[in-house]
Amino acid sequence: MQAIGQPQAQYTAGLFRHLDQCLQCGACEAMCPSSVPFGQLMDSARVVIEPHRQRSTANRVMRRLALQIIASPRWTKTLAVLLKAHRKSGLQWLTGKAPGLPAAVKRLNRLLPTAQAGNPRARDPLTEPQGGVNLFRGCAGSLFDQQTLNASRRLLQGLGYRVNIPEQQGCCGALHQHNGDPATAARLADSNRRAFSANNDPILVTASGCTAHLTEAKNRCDDEAEDSFAHRCNDVLHFLCRQNRPKVRFQPFEETVAVHIPCTHRNALGQQQDILNTLRWIPGIAPLVINPGGGCCGAAGSYMLSQPELSQRLREPLIDTLVHSDTRLLLSSNIGCALHLNAGLKERGSTIEVLHPVVLLERLLAGPDEHGT
Repeated sequence: MQAIGQPQAQYTAGLFRHLDQCLQCGACEAMCPSSVPFGQLMDSARVVIEPHRQRSTANRVMRRLALQIIASPRWTKTLAVLLKAHRKSGLQWLTGKAPGLPAAVKRLNRLLPTAQAGNPRARDPLTEPQGGVNLFRGCAGSLFDQQTLNASRRLLQGLGYRVNIPEQQGCCGALHQHNGDPATAARLADSNRRAFSANNDPILVTASGCTAHLTEAKNRCDDEAEDSFAHRCNDVLHFLCRQNRPKVRFQPFEETVAVHIPCTHRNALGQQQDILNTLRWIPGIAPLVINPGGGCCGAAGSYMLSQPELSQRLREPLIDTLVHSDTRLLLSSNIGCALHLNAGLKERGSTIEVLHPVVLLERLLAGPDEHGT
């Protein structure tokens, strides 16, 4: 019931537009001297306003279906098989060329990666045993980035780690949390906590957006088990930087490599230097950060789908920088950013390859360091 004297909330089109166009990039929260938890406030606001939205039936059904699919490991696996068939059959190319298709369909098709899954075979350790770690797949990683998951597993094995990948794990819940469905996000958190309960080893995550959500769980509730799980979660690059310098050799790579630092890595995690620190293991490499002053690429989770015009406008300056550079590689530590930037490069006809940093590290991992440096 509306409290006496409290003004009636006005759910106007302007209010929805204002909230929907927020990227939740975390830049304001990262620099706020009072540490206002803006991200949590935005999540709460979206829960309140969602019942008051006037969505079309088709929009409501598609939105609900998408969130349900990524919340289900079984449906995620099924969709992964379908997407693989879509790529291999040539339908991805045909969809991109076919006239008359809705803009949303073409936009989704451009976001699909064309990269191979990488080498899935286990790798022999190149140094002494380092202990055990768990690898978090997530929904987006399982669907769109098997290359990074396979490379992370092989890199960690080469560095001496025993890698465990629990089968029952699933989506981290970030998209649900940020789209007004905290109940499903909480259910996914419980499911993942059980999936990783067989040991107390660190849980390594390859997507900075997932890492941010998983590690922020300790701020969303007072549950001791949730807090323990959150503290076990680490971005894979941050984990590697905190260990002793690996006693292995990397092949020289004497080229300029473009580096994109995602908002989640910079603002939410505060670990933007980890990308550059791990790349320094590669002799001769010259990293060029394309967004040194921050600024969002426009991916922002589902923002690139819900706000396509604004999303593409934010992406264009970065694409301009890349196509006028002499780099062959772009490295980004978040799957959403990588997909969004890769789509922009394809639209320009660019052949720049977009990779997670661990993929390049694994490609160049040469052997044990016989000199122990």
